Amino acid sequence: MLRVKEVATRLKVHPATVYRWIHEGRLEAVRYGQPHVAGVGAKGSGGAFRVPESALVGFAPPESSQVA
Repeated sequence: MLRVKEVATRLKVHPATVYRWIHEGRLEAVRYGQPHVAGVGAKGSGGAFRVPESALVGFAPPESSQVA
């Protein structure tokens, strides 16, 4: 399981972009063992997202997110 910052570093994007992809449902993530439902705002306090390495296999960032 990777932290959002680690995913951002691997994909060469800002961590906020990774959070946006998670919330949009583009990137699979878990929040302290609970599945994240795409499109639903984070409710409650605390918790951190983790992205399984398997979610990055074959993941291609949308072209608008890549730095030229």
